[in-house]
Amino acid sequence: MLASVKTCRSITDIANRLMLGQPYVSKQIYNAELKYHTKLINRKPPPITLTKAGKIVLASLEKELEIQNMLKLDLSPYIAGETNFIKIGVNQPWITVYGHIIYEQLHRKFPDINFELTEVTSDVAEQKLLTRDIDISCGKLIFNTTITSKESFALSFYFLIPENSSLYSSNKENYLRILTKDDLIQFNNQNLISLTDDSFFQKLVDHMLTDTNVHQNKVLKVGNHVAGTNLAIEGAGIFVTEYDFALPWIGKKPFNLIKIPKSSLNFELAVSHRNDASEQIKALAAELYKIELQYQEYLTKLTKK
Repeated sequence: MLASVKTCRSITDIANRLMLGQPYVSKQIYNAELKYHTKLINRKPPPITLTKAGKIVLASLEKELEIQNMLKLDLSPYIAGETNFIKIGVNQPWITVYGHIIYEQLHRKFPDINFELTEVTSDVAEQKLLTRDIDISCGKLIFNTTITSKESFALSFYFLIPENSSLYSSNKENYLRILTKDDLIQFNNQNLISLTDDSFFQKLVDHMLTDTNVHQNKVLKVGNHVAGTNLAIEGAGIFVTEYDFALPWIGKKPFNLIKIPKSSLNFELAVSHRNDASEQIKALAAELYKIELQYQEYLTKLTKK
């Protein structure tokens, strides 16, 4: 719970992110403050922040968790029936789109290794690497001196405009076009589909629109890009998506894709691991990096057709 303070504005936000009741979260924090005889969270003024004591407690707990995970890893070869898994944390859109590619290519090259692919949101990937809850992260670029994070490429994103939107154009030449400042102004008060508040990517989208004085009329919040894309296709609202999520619907449903310049919305993908990771993990990370570069080539060819 303390780790969530860094990216939440309130106790209620923490409860929503962890899918727990707000009274339960408040009680757990209160009990922790009683246990350590000190205040751990500054509740006012918002947003909430960790006190100096809270930061010390969090760092200590993360170190303890890291040691426990390291011990499990070291003991696994000696425990009867225990199978050791290399844990790869994948950003939500990627686990949906190319999870099978990861498995097929890694399993073919490293047939004796067992893999655990798990969905990890961008804002917690760094923490999970530090505590060894995951061995490798495929997600956003991480800036931490104890983590090696190698950028593969920056994703391109599009506003998906459904047919029932006033911004939809039936002109085939406008089906796929580049976003201009005039386009962005027109998004003011349009019905938009949003990712949930714990999404790092959604924060980037919100900043882009707020900086251009665009008021978002969020009519629906969803937990992942696939759901958002499919609901936008059906007319629930405009959604920021990737080309490959919209690809299955091209020719089947009428919609526009407006490409957002990377100068306005930039999300850098990277493969990350701890600096002190084993040579095996580093070799796997290098292979994952190649897979991401291959996927970039695939996307580039796809969007040029």
